[in-house]
Amino acid sequence: MLKLRRLRVEKFRSVAKGAELVFSDGINVLLGQNGTGKTTLLELISMVVRSDFSALAKEEFAIEYELSSPVEPCVVVVVRNDRVAMAQVPTPVELGPRDAFRPSAEVFWGAERRPLLRYDAEHGLSVGDTPPHGPAGTRSSLERSFLVQFLLQSPGPVSNFAIHLLPAGKAHRLDESLDLFRKVTRTGDLMGDIGIRGGLLSPNPFAPPLVPDSIVEKLWVLHEPQKPDYSFTHNDLALLVTLKEMMGFSASELRLDVTEEHGAASMQLGNLVFRFWWEDGTLITHERLSYGQKRLVAFFYYLACNPYTVIADELVNGLHHRWITTAIDAIGQRQAFLTSQNPLLLDYIPITSAAEVRRSFVLCRGEPRAGKPGWIWENMSEDDAQELFSAYGVGVEHVSEILQSRGLW
Repeated sequence: MLKLRRLRVEKFRSVAKGAELVFSDGINVLLGQNGTGKTTLLELISMVVRSDFSALAKEEFAIEYELSSPVEPCVVVVVRNDRVAMAQVPTPVELGPRDAFRPSAEVFWGAERRPLLRYDAEHGLSVGDTPPHGPAGTRSSLERSFLVQFLLQSPGPVSNFAIHLLPAGKAHRLDESLDLFRKVTRTGDLMGDIGIRGGLLSPNPFAPPLVPDSIVEKLWVLHEPQKPDYSFTHNDLALLVTLKEMMGFSASELRLDVTEEHGAASMQLGNLVFRFWWEDGTLITHERLSYGQKRLVAFFYYLACNPYTVIADELVNGLHHRWITTAIDAIGQRQAFLTSQNPLLLDYIPITSAAEVRRSFVLCRGEPRAGKPGWIWENMSEDDAQELFSAYGVGVEHVSEILQSRGLW
């Protein structure tokens, strides 16, 4: 199971240079007022976990991060996108100076940081001591799943590590509202193709569709060429069982359309319709659910898509406290990165040791510099972590009250 152990920011937007964060294997909570970069940090974590910096192609940045798996040594990745001045373009109209960006990356293996891979836009990719391949045909270090592609060209256990990266390809940030809910129910494209090979269905590993593996597995059995849509009930999918039981319905169903089929090669899915029935037979579609119920559908659909990682903004928005408990429990062994302005979330976070407290809470605050907004991201200090753990052990105050009384949230 892939884990993000550490993230260091040398240059990224308004973040203070040298910000270095360590993370818990379990639930990590980002604390801070509005406008302190919590959502931006979640987006950056999502880019790191998915190995996809394409959204930053026109931005200057330099970051380092460390990923680990249960069986192989860690991988340390350094990714940069440096601004390069271009000569003026001779035209009848004066365009003025323009900027270009040059991406580069280095990958190190194990705690001893053995050099493994190097990439730059001019020379391409080199593995170990071998000369660079040249830029032709080499994926950029900003492209989606670049790290998977790079590691697959390395021998032995290094290439095995790439397999642990594949399930993280769908770990986008779950928004604080209903964007994901609308994406899966109102669009005809869930972001990627599902290949059809010899009767088996296989999602594109480098651009995985926003479709749970449990649905793909059912489609293996049910797939028919040119079939326009497929339906599943709560007897078919654990996702539907959970939603049915949490919202008190007696039955549930999910229908999805085949929005495009490329012969016998691949297909695209979309236009999901969730249906629920009350005990008396009354039908409710997803459009008639309350805001909180829609948030619940979005969260558990997200969990079904992401077996190892959760990146969620304002997780408890619209959720009843009973649902919050179930949602936290459902995260299970996944590594989670969460934000919340609601104290309810904090009171459900397990507190096991001062060291775990320090890793589990990231403090985000604003600190303007030279008249411009600035952000400081840091783990809780050892003293604050010990104080919080000690106060929690007394059992008088909730976690949210301890954080507020000590000026940490």
